[in-house]
Amino acid sequence: MADGRDRDGRRPEARRGMRAGRPLVFDRDDWDDEGEGQNLPPRREPRENRGRYDRYDRDDRRHYDDRGRGDRDHDDRGGRWRDDRDDRGGGRDDRRGYGNRDGRDQRFGGRNDRGMFVGRGGQGDRERFGERGGNNNRGGRGGGGRRDKPLVVGFKFLENLQQREPPDIVLTLSNPNTGFREGLLQCVEKPEMLRLMLHVLAKAFTCNSTPEQLLRVYVIIKECQFFDTSMAYFLEMQNEDRIYAQKSFRQPIKDMITIMEELAQKYPTSVTQFVGIHAVLKMVIDDLRENSDDVIDDELLKGFREFTEHRDRLIKRGTRRREDTARHRQDDVDEPPDDFREIQIFPQTADMQPNDDRYLRVNKIEGHYNDLDHYLDVQFRLLREDFVAPLREGVSDYIQVMQERGKKKRKIQDVRIYNNVRLIAPDCGESGLCHVLQFDVSGFSHVRWNSTKRLIYGSLVCLSPDNFASFFFATVVNREPKQLMKGLVNVRFEHDYQTVRHLFGQVFTMAETTAYFESYRHVLTGLQRTRQGDLPFERYIIQCESRVRSPAYLQRAPDTSYDLRPLVDEDIILKDDRRLGENIGEIEAADAHYQFTDRSDPAKDIKVLERSTWPPADLLHLDDSQYKAIHTALTKEFVITQGPPGTGKTYIGLKIVKALLHNKEVWSRHPETGAKDLRPMLIVCYTNHALDQFLEGIVQFYKGDVLRIGGRSTSDVLKEYNLYNFRQRFRHAQKIPVAIFQGRREAKNEMDAVTAEINKVSAKIQIATTCILREDFLQPFMGQEHFLLLTQQFDMLMQVYPEARQFVGKNHSIIVEWLELGNLSPIVEMEGNLAPEIGAQEIPNDEEQDELIDVEDELDAIQANRQIDAGDDEDADMDDLFDEIINADHELTRKELNEIRVRLAVSEQQKAVALSVERMGDKPKHVQEGEWQTTKQQRKKLKQKVLRNLASGDKMTEEEAQRITDMWRLAIKDKWRLYRMWVQKYCDYLMTQIGAKQEEFEAAAGRYREALMQEDKEIMRHSTIIGMTTTGAARYQAILQEIGPRIIVVEEAAEVLEAHIVTTLSRGCEHLILIGDHKQLKPNPTVYKLATDYSLDVSLFERMIKNGIKCDCLELQHRMRPEIAELMHHIYTSLKDHDDVKQYANIQGISKNIFFVDHKNEETHDEDLRSHSNRYEAEYIVALCKYLLLQGYKPTQITVLTLYSGQLFCLREMMPKEDFDGVRVTVVDNYQGEENDIILLSLVRSNEEGNIGFLKIENRVCVALSRAKKGFFAIGNFELLRDRSKLWNEVVIDMKTKGRLGDGLVLYCQNHPDEDGLVARQPGDFLKAPEGGCNKKCNYRLDCGHVCEMYCHVIDQEHKEYICRKRCGKVICQNGHRCRKICDQKCGPCLEKIAKKIPRCGHIQQVPCSMNASEFECKEECKDTLPCGHKCQSKCGMAHTEYCNVTVENTWPCGHKGNIKCYQRYEAACPKPCDAILGCEHRCQGTCGKCFQGRLHMPCKNDCIRILVCGHECSDTCNQCPPCKRKCENRCQHSKCNKRCGELCVPCMELCTWRCEHYRCERLCSEPCDRPRCDQPCRKVLPCNHQCIGLCGEPCPTDCRICDKQKVTELLFGEEDEPWAKFVLLEDCKLRCIIESNAMDRYMDMGEDRGEIKLKDCPKCKTPIRKSNRYRKIINKTLQDIEAVKRNVLVNKDRITKMETELKDVIAEETSAGIRLSMKRRLNAMHEPKAENELAAMLNQMMLLKHLTKVEENWKELHGIAFAQDKAKAVKFLDQFREWILVERTIMTPQETNDAELELARSKAHLKLLLHQQKARELGKTIDHKLKVKITEAETLVTGSKKYEERIRITVEKCLAELKEAFPLSALGISDDERLMIVKAMALPQGHWFRCPKGHVYAIADCGGATVEGQCPECGSTIGGSGHRLRDDNRFFGEMDGAQHPAWSEQANLGNYGFDAQF
Repeated sequence: MADGRDRDGRRPEARRGMRAGRPLVFDRDDWDDEGEGQNLPPRREPRENRGRYDRYDRDDRRHYDDRGRGDRDHDDRGGRWRDDRDDRGGGRDDRRGYGNRDGRDQRFGGRNDRGMFVGRGGQGDRERFGERGGNNNRGGRGGGGRRDKPLVVGFKFLENLQQREPPDIVLTLSNPNTGFREGLLQCVEKPEMLRLMLHVLAKAFTCNSTPEQLLRVYVIIKECQFFDTSMAYFLEMQNEDRIYAQKSFRQPIKDMITIMEELAQKYPTSVTQFVGIHAVLKMVIDDLRENSDDVIDDELLKGFREFTEHRDRLIKRGTRRREDTARHRQDDVDEPPDDFREIQIFPQTADMQPNDDRYLRVNKIEGHYNDLDHYLDVQFRLLREDFVAPLREGVSDYIQVMQERGKKKRKIQDVRIYNNVRLIAPDCGESGLCHVLQFDVSGFSHVRWNSTKRLIYGSLVCLSPDNFASFFFATVVNREPKQLMKGLVNVRFEHDYQTVRHLFGQVFTMAETTAYFESYRHVLTGLQRTRQGDLPFERYIIQCESRVRSPAYLQRAPDTSYDLRPLVDEDIILKDDRRLGENIGEIEAADAHYQFTDRSDPAKDIKVLERSTWPPADLLHLDDSQYKAIHTALTKEFVITQGPPGTGKTYIGLKIVKALLHNKEVWSRHPETGAKDLRPMLIVCYTNHALDQFLEGIVQFYKGDVLRIGGRSTSDVLKEYNLYNFRQRFRHAQKIPVAIFQGRREAKNEMDAVTAEINKVSAKIQIATTCILREDFLQPFMGQEHFLLLTQQFDMLMQVYPEARQFVGKNHSIIVEWLELGNLSPIVEMEGNLAPEIGAQEIPNDEEQDELIDVEDELDAIQANRQIDAGDDEDADMDDLFDEIINADHELTRKELNEIRVRLAVSEQQKAVALSVERMGDKPKHVQEGEWQTTKQQRKKLKQKVLRNLASGDKMTEEEAQRITDMWRLAIKDKWRLYRMWVQKYCDYLMTQIGAKQEEFEAAAGRYREALMQEDKEIMRHSTIIGMTTTGAARYQAILQEIGPRIIVVEEAAEVLEAHIVTTLSRGCEHLILIGDHKQLKPNPTVYKLATDYSLDVSLFERMIKNGIKCDCLELQHRMRPEIAELMHHIYTSLKDHDDVKQYANIQGISKNIFFVDHKNEETHDEDLRSHSNRYEAEYIVALCKYLLLQGYKPTQITVLTLYSGQLFCLREMMPKEDFDGVRVTVVDNYQGEENDIILLSLVRSNEEGNIGFLKIENRVCVALSRAKKGFFAIGNFELLRDRSKLWNEVVIDMKTKGRLGDGLVLYCQNHPDEDGLVARQPGDFLKAPEGGCNKKCNYRLDCGHVCEMYCHVIDQEHKEYICRKRCGKVICQNGHRCRKICDQKCGPCLEKIAKKIPRCGHIQQVPCSMNASEFECKEECKDTLPCGHKCQSKCGMAHTEYCNVTVENTWPCGHKGNIKCYQRYEAACPKPCDAILGCEHRCQGTCGKCFQGRLHMPCKNDCIRILVCGHECSDTCNQCPPCKRKCENRCQHSKCNKRCGELCVPCMELCTWRCEHYRCERLCSEPCDRPRCDQPCRKVLPCNHQCIGLCGEPCPTDCRICDKQKVTELLFGEEDEPWAKFVLLEDCKLRCIIESNAMDRYMDMGEDRGEIKLKDCPKCKTPIRKSNRYRKIINKTLQDIEAVKRNVLVNKDRITKMETELKDVIAEETSAGIRLSMKRRLNAMHEPKAENELAAMLNQMMLLKHLTKVEENWKELHGIAFAQDKAKAVKFLDQFREWILVERTIMTPQETNDAELELARSKAHLKLLLHQQKARELGKTIDHKLKVKITEAETLVTGSKKYEERIRITVEKCLAELKEAFPLSALGISDDERLMIVKAMALPQGHWFRCPKGHVYAIADCGGATVEGQCPECGSTIGGSGHRLRDDNRFFGEMDGAQHPAWSEQANLGNYGFDAQF
């Protein structure tokens, strides 16, 4: 074609952009710096790069988080950005991603067109939302149906979606079930669908309130390469010539530009994704502009150019560098070089530098700003500096203080420092993933944690491990004073999980700044997001125009009429449609018919913009100033109303709101269409109190949709209007949009899935770090060596001090004693191991004190305003309700189940606690009077010491721990360091269990918070009135921008920082009403310099007034009596008094209603509170307050004010709650907008320096002087104030002139008004009127006849409440005793003591008169004798002594003697040392009693010192011999092994270096060499020029035969002095030993065939030979053998598995359930890989138990009185033997196994001796004398204390052989051969043989079960049984045929069914 197009009508450019119909991806490298295309070759994105974030995405996430949730992903140390949450991106369909979780989130019915739930039911609804009740589609907890495939985003779907709001679109697209990914891939091939998709995305990316969900959408777009694949669509535009078609291109191009611009704003590094599409758009736009004039308009072109400029700035941003020199700038001079929108909100490294230029410019008080960016830049930088500067200055001071240690102490001003801070555990909180921090509290004993401003909610803390070279930020999220006393606080880190994870185990210094970062964050983010056109009222705020227009909605309809009748008829209650009513979704139509009076008709229909049509002021119940204010408020779009104190700012505000609400239809119209457009009115206040007050006023006259946002409301009236209540009602009515509901439920389910696991671990870690854990619990983390050292050395200590055993219980923890915290501390001290205390500090006295009055510090106000929604996020209850509704089969909710799991984990962990530090103040158990004990104060000191040691971060290193050989001789400091190392290992182990779950929780919590915000937005959109504080408005700033309130009313506007108000305004705001008073409290920046030098304390309210905008000032005050109001005339010259305030009664008891008390007493300074106090003033105020209460005033009528928090707490200490409950005590800043009848003001400041601090600020003075209604009394140094302040000078002169200032108050008595009054100059003067009257006695006669003893009193003059305190004196018994109680009390029985005889014992005792002597407990010493023969140690009237404590001498069966307590005679074991020589040839370290008189020895605890296979000496205890822990010494010419000696070495794979001119080894270095030794002499010459004495190819010896003749020729093997002798140098020897070669060859070859596996040693120094090339073959072969041994020992998994299986089988066969459970627990608790020694020990234990059980069963065969005593002793021993076997051990030594086997043999032999004797008795035979002697000898041997050795065994068995021959145990009296013949002849199956009660054998045929009874033919005893049940006195006799159980038994029956029965 002529224009270059091809046959398809495409230009070459289009062909270049397409190939085979496949989308192309342009390489970024093909673009120059200007972004213009050079060459566009197509490429495909590598598959491995798809579906995951790249480096740019991490930057994007970082930048966006900086704008939305803080600088989460910044690593301050390296300056890199990182984010490891990539796995969550891009629609991954796994359990961690965004895949559907079995329908758990689709529980409700369908939805209407607006996306709202409309009900349940219908098959379609169930299919879509997975309602419970489907047949086979149940899944998840909710039982919802599972969809195999997500919904496909089709054309119709997109058409509907584009009508929705941006947040709804984002939530829908981010939902995995939407099928957004598939829709993107599909729309590329469908232009119409792609056009819709672009429009939807453009709208979605304008959303600012759902950053987490928006990030999901962006990730999916990027993974699908949407920008690259959509280029083909735009390239096709160049081929279109039709005009109407070209016009349709405008919107897609505009949408793509919007998408790119929004993404560039939110994710700056995403601009690299737009390289190709930007170039294509540029070509398309240029082409369309050239060919058509109607497609590309100026607006579109401007948008594209602005994006291009923005993109270029972002690309070049990283190359810019700041100048080093800081410059001072004024106003507009020197524009900042960087865009404030790109500044990180969190402090960066440069921000912490004192000389860094922050480009601060003055907040312009007068005059206009250049433009919007200029204005926002100034506000942003000042506000950011306000929270960064205190941290910077404080850290700088701290660093300087640390550098100046030892010099004069310098105070750190701006931060509070905490030392030894460490992370304890994660915690799942409402704010997301939080962490528990622990800090050292030793330096904070003076801090009052209940009242201090330290670590309050929202405070920003900075943690640094390296003296603030690097730092990490967190905010306080939970503040519990009791926890703070322990040094624990919950914080939320402002970094990503990966960064925080690495902080565990580190020790930090923490700096706290009081800046409430949460509020700063939202406001600063709002300023950055504000763009051109977003800020309304720019003409006033920025351009400072003074002529104010009418509201835009009135400009559109200038003839609008208002109905102001509700202002006339004030009792009219406005009614409105209720969209938030009880029936959510069904609008409750209001009955708008009002009964107005005729008087209100003139206000019915007024032209609001025509002043002449307005009714008069008095008709509207207004004075002239109020009338003007309301007129301005209703007719101007930018309104400023000033209200001096008492003039009714709130009253006027309510009038304005009432008028606007009644005429709501005027401002509820869409600006363009005029259609009904309901938008809420926003009410903003600085404090919660003011907000409550304002909203309470609204709900009194308005019955409509009022919404109070914030959980800090104290108003009962507003409870039903709270956001939390509406949120639950919306959910219950199922009116939450589907996308929001599903997003919230999905996130909540993910949170709940990991909350229990994280909280369980957190609880365990907190216990581990705040309690002392048991050694058996810590054993896996201590290591076997340390555990044995600890326990065995403790046992040795007990042997040395046997008397200490009475203090050691069965489960006593050794580790407590080791740390010197137990009952045995005196013993440890005697041993000399107790180190001196490490500066223990006193603990604050925690004894009970009088409860004090509650006071309100700035802390309370700060906390109240910071905790925006403390209760609003508590929605778990409603979630649990859904669980119950949807899954009614579950009895417990998900929350309850999680709590139970955590409680169970904590309960289990408590078992591991050896010492609870919390209970250390209690008296120790087992301590008797007169024995070792500690005082309460000592225990407190010890508790403080333990807490400090637990909190310390100083831990022992592994290297230090390995060098420990004696645990008990460590210094106490090192013991704690070692203990903390063990605990840290345990905590690390716990943290690995939750791993990535923390990151999952944090991500889910972020989405959950966003979903909650969207829920809140839906509720807010349905409201008519929204009320919130400025802090709340900052948090909901993004939501408010989307809602766009048309009218905003700001109360207390003069107290709010300008930026807070500006970010509340949205594009849709058309009417702003500011109400306040700039002459009262002003905004209070954190940095004072920013207020003084940069005017940051100037509010928008004040700035607008100073720039000439009209301000209506109210003039008539309704609060203060005229005398008090006169004080205000010095500030407000035109203030007038209403008639009502002139009618107030005078203050009772004081001659003046207003008075200033002057004094000169100096103040004091509180370092911690950084505040001042004046004790004299506090005492005076308290005395005056008490005096006023005595005048009859209610406590609620009195308020005590002060300007300093230090004085506040000084007052509190003097005001017990019992006397002053109800009196409000607060600081002035908290009392703005409030009033009371009587105000008592303490001014505090009085000093020689003349510093008056806050008192020179007129705004604060104005508030302080204007709070009283009827009485006002102030105390202060007024001469000082007069000298330092012009305002105070005027006030003091005025007060003096009018006689209202002096050195004391003149008081008068109400009862004696004519008497001279008192002058209270000192606090004590008020005591002259102790009861509020005067100092005269009352003398009123009471009803009881006594006289009132009180001084003259005003209260209770009728004495109805008076209590007579005189003694009663009535006779109350027959003995004439009088009542000693006071008159008001009931007399009761006589308690006078008299002598009486006790009937039971006859003693004379002093007994109360009214008590019967038989009921009295005698106090005489008991003289009875105990059964043991000792005197009773109790009182006569008490029970006899149960445990006799008399010391007695005891003789044990072993013959040893010793002293013990009397009650221990039958239980105490012999403490005599055993001292027996064990099989290992060591001396036994156990005691005689513990070793069972030498029969069952304790494990050997001596050092092993065996030589291990590696050649090292074993350093463990005897018989342990674990793998060697020393460093491996194997090395070769190439390298050395870096492992431990006990681990397998990695063989060297280099070629062998052994070579010479004669031979060469061709094998690997680690293989035995394949060459012979070379015996040719070395030809080298030594440095001394003599011939080398070595051999060819070997290292040359450094010794010379001539120069070192004596050393060389020293005889060792005999040939060293021969002249031909050659020598070998042994390189391993430190002494460089040389050995004659022939002798050395013979030595190395010796023993090669003897099977010995051991490296040969140097013949001289005994160093193992490892490195010699000459003997490499022998060395390598030996090393291979050693490795084979190690491999067999260490990694023989088959043997361990087989052993473990065998052990499980043996455990299953155990008949005792307790033992089974115990052994299973031990087996399961073993750490992998399981230790072979421990498995073998358990297996041996179980086998011994099995044999022991069989022996115990055999002993049951012995019966009869003659053998009862022997049987009892034997059974008792077997019980003790069982306990010995069951002791937990990691190894069972051969000594223990051998001892146990001998004891089993002993017991069997003893039983046989007795059974044969029993048989003789049964047969009636007599044992001859000779055999009796042998039996006696044998019994002596088997019951004696000697070991059952071979000699004893032979003697006993000889005796048994004779007994067996004489009295065989077989009842048949036949041999075994004969027995077998009988069994064979009977031909019965096994299990049919039984014995009668006398032992005679009989058989039961048939089934083998006893069905009838008969007589034994031998003895006549009854045999058999009935019902297949054998008689109890008959026994089964399996020995006859070898059966294990009867033929008819449960075991046999179960066996028939193939059951593996276990009993």
